[in-house]
Amino acid sequence: MPDPKITIGIDVGAVSVKVAAAGDRESAPLLRGLGGSFWFLPSSPPDLPLLLSCYRRLMGNPVSAARALLEELTAALPAGAVTGIGVTGAGGALVAEPLGLPAENEFKAIVRAASVLCPSVRTLFEMGGETSKFIRVDAEGQILDYETNGDCAAGTGSFIDQQATRLRYKVEEIGPVALGAASAARIAGRCSVFAKTDMIHAQQKGATPPEILRGLADAVARNFKASIAKGKPVVPPAAFIGGLAANGAVVKALGEAFALGEELVVPDAYAWFGAVGAALL
Repeated sequence: MPDPKITIGIDVGAVSVKVAAAGDRESAPLLRGLGGSFWFLPSSPPDLPLLLSCYRRLMGNPVSAARALLEELTAALPAGAVTGIGVTGAGGALVAEPLGLPAENEFKAIVRAASVLCPSVRTLFEMGGETSKFIRVDAEGQILDYETNGDCAAGTGSFIDQQATRLRYKVEEIGPVALGAASAARIAGRCSVFAKTDMIHAQQKGATPPEILRGLADAVARNFKASIAKGKPVVPPAAFIGGLAANGAVVKALGEAFALGEELVVPDAYAWFGAVGAALL
């Protein structure tokens, strides 16, 4: 039997690091059997088995966090099985040099992952801890247009988390609680300072915490449409990726903002596109 050939991608974000391992048919049984901080993606293409890691918080030291997760993975693989490793993400450049690894462009990594995980998608909405991206691709997977949020983190995952913390909700509670609201409070999405002010006003007017969280989700969607998409053509089908795609209220709000309905999908590996793409480039 041929030796397994596995490539690894590391996605270093603003608040966490994630790792993906991409194999071939021969390595599928090996990848399926690994546990610990890793899980096998059931929807992997038959000829491209994918192993994904849990989130590893950076805790102020991205190099240490990335190295620890990488070492845990490589220690579980046979010697010589890993044929390549790439790094991407907002903090990728900071980590690549100390680890002696090549840095891959974030947009290229995301699009490469999309070409195998959701090849029919023509528009990608990405929202992470502190970054947002809009990407439009053609049928061949070539980038036609793109935009990012730059240095402002308003309307990203950390924006939602900060405001929800003020209401004493855990991150994983935000989506279900917001979806249960009968209506949405009007919250500003372009600035966390204005959002905080609007939240206080909404509370004073009697808005419930679920209504405020629903308003935050709507604000994130409005901000993305106005500040990131900026009137660019949105060609369906579209995919929502990044950590914030786990928030069902934001998924719903984004679909409504762009009138996409069922043409907006959340892939199984929604938070690992960067890592998967870095493994494949």
